[in-house]
Amino acid sequence: MKAAQFFGRADIRVVDVPKPEARENEAVVAVEWCGICGSDLSEYQKGNLSPLAVPPPERPNSATGEVLPVTMGHEFAGRIVSAPAGSGLEPG
Repeated sequence: MKAAQFFGRADIRVVDVPKPEARENEAVVAVEWCGICGSDLSEYQKGNLSPLAVPPPERPNSATGEVLPVTMGHEFAGRIVSAPAGSGLEPG
């Protein structure tokens, strides 16, 4: 699948990435729409401003373990593809 990934200041590329697989207690959501927010735009224009949102090149994000490049876009709407049992979520 394709993703627009952030490689660093003023460097976003559309690249091929593997389809995500849910880890324990996670749902998979097919993104139908995604926008950018002010923090995404600031990261693009000025570089690493918030190590909580986008990890600096020299170390992984403390919450997710991700390193650059990352797929930005937390402002999205989508369709649930799969969900863990007992979560109260259903595909659709």
